[in-house]
Amino acid sequence: MSGSLSRLVEALRQTVERHYLDLSFSRVAPLALLLAYGIAVGLVFNTGIDHPWDKLQHLVFFGLLTLAVHAFFCCRLRISAGVASLAGIGGEAVQALTPHHHASLGDVAANTIGVALVVAAIVLIRSETRAALAEKAIEGDDFLSSAVPAPLPLPVSVSGRDQAPASPDSSSA
Repeated sequence: MSGSLSRLVEALRQTVERHYLDLSFSRVAPLALLLAYGIAVGLVFNTGIDHPWDKLQHLVFFGLLTLAVHAFFCCRLRISAGVASLAGIGGEAVQALTPHHHASLGDVAANTIGVALVVAAIVLIRSETRAALAEKAIEGDDFLSSAVPAPLPLPVSVSGRDQAPASPDSSSA
């Protein structure tokens, strides 16, 4: 039993290395959270029955779906938002064709709001991070600021005209 488990782990490690998959915690955690939430909600609530928390469940699930797609596949934010939105619209279309289920524009709206909230949160975090890095660079605390050379001095203006600095080869008379 132990030998087969170690072979499975080794095969998984080789696959990950061969395909350059990043299975770090920050990439896998949103997917695991999405799966846990989906399983918990699926076991607790019966699908097809409206209840007061239905729209909130749609909002949370599709927000987590957007985050999971964005983190796990490391794609652009607009792509992960589009995939999650299309999944929500597709899910409602399938419910419209399935007996004992009903599609709802309210569900589509809740799905879209969940996607939009996660996109807005990611954009806000990114802009705050950029602003903090820019502020740090202005203060001179950034390690990159020491690698950038100081700007050259501007030419000195003499009698209203700009003159280029004298070259070291020229001799003054």
